[in-house]
Amino acid sequence: MLGALGRADARARGWVRAHDLQVYVWAVCATGLVLCVSLAWRLAVDPAPPVDAWRLALVAGLALGADRSLLEIRFGADNESFTWAEMCVVLGLFLVPLPELVCLNTAGVLVHHLLRRTARLKALFNAAAFGLGTAVAGAVLSLVTAGSGATEAPRFVLGLVLAALAFSAWNGATVTGAVALAGRAPFGSIYGKGLLLRTLVCLGNTTAGVAVVVMVQWSRPSVLVLPPLLLLLFMSYRGYLRAMHERDTWQQLERASRELNQLDEVAVATAAIVRAAQLLQADVVQVTVENEHGPVTSYVGDANGLSRTSDPGAIDGPLEAQLMLYVAPLEAPHGRIGVLRIGFRRTVTLSKREQQVLKTFAHAVSTTLQNARLYAEMRQHAEAKAYEAAHDPLTGLGNRALLHDRAELALEASSREGTQCALLIIDLDHFKEINDTLGHAAGDVFLREVGERLTAALPDADAVCRLGGDEYAVLLGGLQVAGAADQVAAALLDVLSEPVLFDGLRLSIEGSVGVACFPQDATTFSELLQRADVALYQAKESRGSFCHYRVDRDSSSLQRPAMAAELRTALAADDLVVHFQPQYDLHTGQVAGAECLVRWQHSQRGLLQPAEFIGVVEHSGLIRDFTLAVLDKGVAECARWFRAGRQLTVAVNLSARNLLDKQLPVDVAGVLARHGLPARQLVLEITETTTMIELDVVESVLGQLRGLGVQLSVDDFGTGYSSLAFLQRVQVNEVKIDRSFVSGLTSSASDRALVRATVQLAHSLGARCVGEGVETAEQYDALVALGCDLAQGYYLGRPKSADLVRAELGFTVPGLPAPRVDSDARHLRAVAT
Repeated sequence: MLGALGRADARARGWVRAHDLQVYVWAVCATGLVLCVSLAWRLAVDPAPPVDAWRLALVAGLALGADRSLLEIRFGADNESFTWAEMCVVLGLFLVPLPELVCLNTAGVLVHHLLRRTARLKALFNAAAFGLGTAVAGAVLSLVTAGSGATEAPRFVLGLVLAALAFSAWNGATVTGAVALAGRAPFGSIYGKGLLLRTLVCLGNTTAGVAVVVMVQWSRPSVLVLPPLLLLLFMSYRGYLRAMHERDTWQQLERASRELNQLDEVAVATAAIVRAAQLLQADVVQVTVENEHGPVTSYVGDANGLSRTSDPGAIDGPLEAQLMLYVAPLEAPHGRIGVLRIGFRRTVTLSKREQQVLKTFAHAVSTTLQNARLYAEMRQHAEAKAYEAAHDPLTGLGNRALLHDRAELALEASSREGTQCALLIIDLDHFKEINDTLGHAAGDVFLREVGERLTAALPDADAVCRLGGDEYAVLLGGLQVAGAADQVAAALLDVLSEPVLFDGLRLSIEGSVGVACFPQDATTFSELLQRADVALYQAKESRGSFCHYRVDRDSSSLQRPAMAAELRTALAADDLVVHFQPQYDLHTGQVAGAECLVRWQHSQRGLLQPAEFIGVVEHSGLIRDFTLAVLDKGVAECARWFRAGRQLTVAVNLSARNLLDKQLPVDVAGVLARHGLPARQLVLEITETTTMIELDVVESVLGQLRGLGVQLSVDDFGTGYSSLAFLQRVQVNEVKIDRSFVSGLTSSASDRALVRATVQLAHSLGARCVGEGVETAEQYDALVALGCDLAQGYYLGRPKSADLVRAELGFTVPGLPAPRVDSDARHLRAVAT
């Protein structure tokens, strides 16, 4: 309904404009006709003195050429012509009386336009306007000369000049009125557009006409040279006017080029639409941009600016009337990138010069669009590079650089507001084992899942970043107390504890979190990062926990990064010491074997326990050399026992990463051969984390080890997820019950039931069962009662050096001193018997 009313209103406005134009045109025509008829009637009724025929003939000839165009300027669908009219009027006023001049000029202009096949109404309008202008000029001349007929007086010359100016003003106003009504434009804007050029033409024509009059009065023979001089003047005059108009056009093009100098496609299209509409007097302009890998976009508007952006279609569809279109392609070196269309609501014929201007303008638009497109691509590329430089490609989280930038802002805000800013460093426990055993695909899934969980859990965090590997950072600003960061850390541990699914497996890796706060714990970001890292090392001493930075523990934690280098030196210097913890046969009470437990004889810190350096081994790339060193010492000692007639086993722990080493079976065979120990005397213990392995390479390594005759043992049984599946796939010789279940044998019915079930499971698989962590006689008796095969623990014997174990076993090695048997050894023998 509203659209119909809008269209009806538009049609009504169009009818009013057309009606006003017709009234205006017919008014001018009627006035001119009445004037001519009245003057002709006057001449017929009251004849004036006769005028020389040659004068009448000359004026008639001038009238025929008076409206011949020197130059035309188009205003929309209408043209304004610049002619010799002022000069013809000046000469006519000099040659013949005013009544004859008005009639001759009106008739001459009418005949001129009819011969040019101008529309009749337009021809009549131009003739009437010319005749009325002539009458106005004659009236001005009569007013200046006060009716005097003297043509030699200076006042007459002044009158001619003013008459010509009055004619020009009248003629320009009459034509401008018609153009303004036709084009719906204000009269002043149309009149002002051609005012300068109109004034120059008027002055030139008036000067030429007055000069002819003066020359005729000064020396009549000089009239003979007037025709060639006038022709030369005509050519020069016309050329000058065209050059001036061309200069104005190219100045507009130059301004258009400056306006088009934009770096955004929409801005370029808007500038092109406005300038094209102004430059070529178009009613509507459309710029269509064709994108190589995207949709085509159409921008439509007029001299007032961009009106809409839409899909390309018929440009005249939504407009009031059918448009006359001129099209210029927008070309680029690689082909067309779009189209420039200018539309007119009425029939308009563009001159060759205007068509060239359109082509040149389209070229400028093409160049600017290409520049805008290149700039957009460069900006997108720069933004992509900036994003890549600040983000982790795997998880999409920020990286260390982004963390630094965000932290500087957060620390500044905390200083200004008096709040705390916390940095949490999160490290995933056992992640490297998952990555190495299940492959990088599983590791990538896990890392992305952790990133998504951290982001979801902390949507308001200042930054959630991945620092590299399995390490993440969370930045929290605006905390009122530092303790709030500890609450967040505890919550994050719960978030990380949920298993991650990968190919049907439930992967669970706990995390450790280090917390430090600004300004409580550090005064700069570098200090904050360092101290959060120190807190992380403190937290990793008990996995699956968090730790807030404590300055009293800083010195020991800061030694850890240097420990990897010292450990490498220790391996080369053979500073590792292997102690042996005996394993007793619960059926015979005799020592059946021993487990190798490594110690580090540090040059400055003394004898270090495994908890103080095993973590460094696992994360330093020394695991293979470390394992072979322990294996060599354990096998060497067991070989001494074997040569002494004691067929005991020695157990050596393997990490999950060892089982990914295809060289491991070769290394184990080499160690056994070098020391002459039968393979059946060596037991390789695999932690239950390793039982999650389903890779072919791991099963291949285990198969080759069994092929050597080496025994396999599953350590810490019952604390993981996949032990039963592993036992189904891989034949083992031994199952070790974790100390957490053994400690509850006498106090927990469920622990006792689990131990019983584990013993029965091991026996059903043809394997022996070992109880770990036996610390009391009651636990020892309970294991015997449940049918367990072997046991080890502090109650039966603490880990001892090799010479003390030999003393306990009751033999010495030739070339080595006999050790002193301590009370613990005597006690163990008593227990065994």
